[in-house]
This record gives sequence, structure tokens and C-alpha cells, in this order.
Amino acid sequence: MTLLAVPNVSEGRSPSRVRGFTDAIAATGARVLDVHSDAVHNRSVLTVTGPTTSLEEAMLALCLACSSIDLTRHEGVHPRLGGLDVCPFVPHKTAVAEAVAAAHRAGEVIHDRTGLPVYFYGHATLREATRRLPDLRRGGLPTLVKRAQSDLPPDLGDAIDERRGVVCVGARGPLIAFNVVFEAPLEVARQVARGVRTSTGGLPGVHALAFPLEGGRVQVSMNLSDPRSTGIDRAFEEIAG
Repeated sequence: MTLLAVPNVSEGRSPSRVRGFTDAIAATGARVLDVHSDAVHNRSVLTVTGPTTSLEEAMLALCLACSSIDLTRHEGVHPRLGGLDVCPFVPHKTAVAEAVAAAHRAGEVIHDRTGLPVYFYGHATLREATRRLPDLRRGGLPTLVKRAQSDLPPDLGDAIDERRGVVCVGARGPLIAFNVVFEAPLEVARQVARGVRTSTGGLPGVHALAFPLEGGRVQVSMNLSDPRSTGIDRAFEEIAG
């Protein structure tokens, strides 16, 4: 096992549809290690491994399986740009360059077979504007549709269909997805997220968003992209303090 793929799909409420996604992956010879679905976010995160060629084929198969997701009808608190929303390749006991090469090959075959526009991000891009996933997502898909026509065209493809969206294919190192749930108004959670987020002067390597949950609860959802600098303990202490 030298590479992992951690695709995020914009479906977290239908177990049968999620099983369809994992079946499509398994048919390519790749192996699904983990599936996490969240109904409030309406999103599933899959961890997949296998030989590099199988892994690339699996991401195409997953993208084709996600083609029925209509983003104009999608409901969920998590921001999204596509049915197969993000598709990062993560090196395991190998060089980042292998993950970058796999991301580029997967992005090309996804675009060729589906016609979907593709943006490369993380280590897989040289464009500063698309290096960080939050910068791509800012303003949501309607904003990206407008930017695609001016200063931020896709790496592959051109016009964006708001029903189908785009696919963001990237290469990155390991990260920790860490959520903290508490009872408070949403604005308090947004202030907490701003306080820990790197881009607003918080802790290093932290991307954070605030989401409303049910029953008066809120969630600060974080990606800790530099766990050596900011791990779970430090992130939690900052929020609790």
C-alpha cells in the first residue's frame, strides 16, 4: 500500500446509495478501508487503497456513480462543489510526487470520461489561487461558476453545470478531521472557528468552519493539516479555553 485516496461525496443520508459507491470502487480491485457518513452534512468520506492504477480507476468509477447527485437539490450544512466533491491522493510510505502524478492522471480520465470540469489543488497545482481547498469553496458553487468565466478557469474543461458541479482532485499529506460539538448560538461557534483558523490568525495548519446541528447544538469542524504543529489536544485546548 503506497497511496490512499480519501474521496468526499455529497451524499450522507442514503445508505443504499453509499453502498452503491463502495460497490463501484470494489469492482475496480481497489479496497475501501473506511466509510464515514453524516446526515446533517449530507456527506460521506471514504478511505480507499490499492495499486495505483486500480486507485485511479476507482476514482473514475466513483465519479460515474455520483453522477446522479443533483447539486441544485442537495441539502446539507457542509459546503460542496460537486457530487464527487474532493478527491485527494495521500502518499503512504512513498514520495508526494507519486500522489501528484496519480492525481493528474485521475483528473484527466475523470474529465475525459465524464466531461466534468476539474480543478487540481494542494500539491497537485502550481496555481496559488487553487492551492487551498477553502479558497476554491469560498462563496460556493455559484461563485465558482462566475470565477470560472473570468479569473479562475478549471484546469480541465470550461463551462460549469450547476447541477453537476466540478471535481477537485488533489494531493496532500495526512490530516486529522476533528469536530467539537457544544451548545451555543451559531455566531459563537463562528467566532470560535475564526479564533482557531490559520487564515484568521489562529493555530498553524488549521482549517475550521462552524455548522448548526439539531437541538441547539453547534459544531466547529476542523481539518488539522499539520498535525505535528497542531494536534487534537492543542486544538481542543484552544477551543475549551
